[in-house]
Amino acid sequence: MTKRPATRAAHEAAVWIEHDRAVIVEQGPDGEDAVEQVDRLPMESEAAFDVRTVDAIGDQDTIIVSGPADARTDFERAYVAVTHRPDRLVDVELTVDSARPDRPPC
Repeated sequence: MTKRPATRAAHEAAVWIEHDRAVIVEQGPDGEDAVEQVDRLPMESEAAFDVRTVDAIGDQDTIIVSGPADARTDFERAYVAVTHRPDRLVDVELTVDSARPDRPPC
């Protein structure tokens, strides 16, 4: 029996989105994580920034979205408007661990 390393069947990206910056983490062709930052340009509308971020993500099977709620919502609306694929979005809302009150909120 030959053992092969497990491969990922689905392509995933994780996105931290804010109103003026997005950080995208994807698996690169070599299997290593690739990190890309997209910054909002001066005088660029937030809608145009969101569309540029959608373009930077490319064609992924799953997009895990995190960040402030209003920025996530705006980005997710832009993603669906561009791709027509709401089924690919996974929304993650960070919460503060109540057992660790010494930690600041995310």
